Amino acid sequence: MDLGTIRELVRMLETSDVTEMEVEEDNLRVRLSKARPAEQMPAGMPVYVSQSGPALLPEGGAPVADTPVPAPLQEAPAESPAPVDDGLVTVNSPMVGTFYTSPAPGEPPFVLPGATVEAEQTVCIVEAMKIMNEVAAKQAGVIERVLVENGEAVEFDQPLFAVRPL
Repeated sequence: MDLGTIRELVRMLETSDVTEMEVEEDNLRVRLSKARPAEQMPAGMPVYVSQSGPALLPEGGAPVADTPVPAPLQEAPAESPAPVDDGLVTVNSPMVGTFYTSPAPGEPPFVLPGATVEAEQTVCIVEAMKIMNEVAAKQAGVIERVLVENGEAVEFDQPLFAVRPL
């Protein structure tokens, strides 16, 4: 992942209502976050970038003095689906992006409510930076509900489907 890609991610974060995103590419994970409304900082404050790998420096190449350091990042959520009411589990978005129910406009959706899915079966696509990322069910089950609308912006770890495990 190059610096230009990271800058584009920062721009996407700054111009959206999303407060946090995480992207992994070639064994490099970048997590971006901005202050939530209750924590708002004065305009012009930087959005912090944290990555596992070489440190990034501002455009001038020199470290910025007296810049607050963000708190250490927590580990990413476990890969297992989160429990939901009535014994349902969710299929969550692996990234910030746009949710699509089908592989292309005009094509039938990957799954509909009532459909039985197998573990690792593709259930939707989340588009991020013009890249279509297939999202798979983590376990076999029956799709009970689709929790977001086609074409809707989704956040990292947002529930997309409610699934009744088999």
